[in-house]
Amino acid sequence: MGLLVLLVVPVACTEEESTDLGVELQDPFTFYKGTRDTVQLTACTILDDSLWTAGYEYGIFGNYRNIFFGETKAVLYSQIAVSSSTGINLTDGVIIDSVVMTLVVDTVYPAVPDSTPVKMHIIVNQLAEDLRDSVYKVTYSNQSLRERNVCFFDDEVTYYADSIRLRMRENIYDVLRQNCSAEEFLHIVKGFSLKMADNSDKMLTVDFSASETRLTMYYHTENTDSLKYVFIINNETGHSMYFWHDYSGTPIAPLADHTADSVDGGRVLYLEPLGGTRVRINMQQFLNEFTKQHPWAVVHYAELLLPLALPDDSQLPVRILANKRSADGTYSLVTDANFVTNPYTYAGFDGKYHKDGKYYRLRVTRHLQELLRTGRDYGTELYVDARRSSAFWALVNGTMTNNPIRIVFVYSEKNTQ
Repeated sequence: MGLLVLLVVPVACTEEESTDLGVELQDPFTFYKGTRDTVQLTACTILDDSLWTAGYEYGIFGNYRNIFFGETKAVLYSQIAVSSSTGINLTDGVIIDSVVMTLVVDTVYPAVPDSTPVKMHIIVNQLAEDLRDSVYKVTYSNQSLRERNVCFFDDEVTYYADSIRLRMRENIYDVLRQNCSAEEFLHIVKGFSLKMADNSDKMLTVDFSASETRLTMYYHTENTDSLKYVFIINNETGHSMYFWHDYSGTPIAPLADHTADSVDGGRVLYLEPLGGTRVRINMQQFLNEFTKQHPWAVVHYAELLLPLALPDDSQLPVRILANKRSADGTYSLVTDANFVTNPYTYAGFDGKYHKDGKYYRLRVTRHLQELLRTGRDYGTELYVDARRSSAFWALVNGTMTNNPIRIVFVYSEKNTQ
């Protein structure tokens, strides 16, 4: 009878194997031979910078409230443009029947199953100042525009699947009934603001890249019936957003009242979009200690794990992104964790959420190797992807919890002989 021999090749480790690493068919750590270790991090929550919001394909408006982030409001501004560069003539013999705004919807917050009716109270007001001339007047999320005391729509609507239609009040008729050039029309009409009523805790993401996002005038004349004119409110026009936060009574209130520059991340870290909060992590102490003991270490693989701090994972951002801070204070993407700059990275290691382990995961191999090479860490910052157009937020475990935010990596010692 033959003898079956099982050969076991040991790999040195500084922590026990964890079953929550690698939810794909094969854990990427099995691709490498070396020592497995964990980076001990310090972390904190900080306020996000005011965001440039002009010219993006998606815009958001609405409200939400919760015990973690207090109250948040988003207002969307857009121009109304004519369809022809030569101008418009809608005065002579034009009898307007109705004006309907169509908004193609990308996302609703809170999320609901497809085709589920969602009621929301939307308000459309006319702007009192130009959104832009040759350049944008309003570009940042902390800048608001003045509105006229002219309301084009103020009512409850029901969203079903892919778009909403708002039948404008008749006071918009005379605003749109112009005989002028395209540039003059922009200056006369100004544009409009979109917001939710205070009693409507919903956020709506509008797709400006969709040609069906438009303002349509239905009209007739004495000699013709059933005519229409399409005004442009999509990507060909100017649009921007204003975000407002009230953190009163929340754990991150010290950030808003400027009594603190950061909130300690020992227990919980707060990631909020719409100019809200981001997370800064630092591993300088680890670098100091590790480089002394392993000056020639080569990192084969590293991943940043962001375990959720709440059991409910039904309303989460799709992705978390990372920026690295340089000595001069500038930021750049952590490229091996970014799905845009490195599309060939392992699927599932690009900052997306993994339901099996209840964490976000980012591949940071090159980033960690660079930090070990230079010995200096000026900070790595995490933020919600699509933070200008998504209302989904996340709470991540801090550094002092049983399942902390951490970087797990595999390295080997370079042979210097």
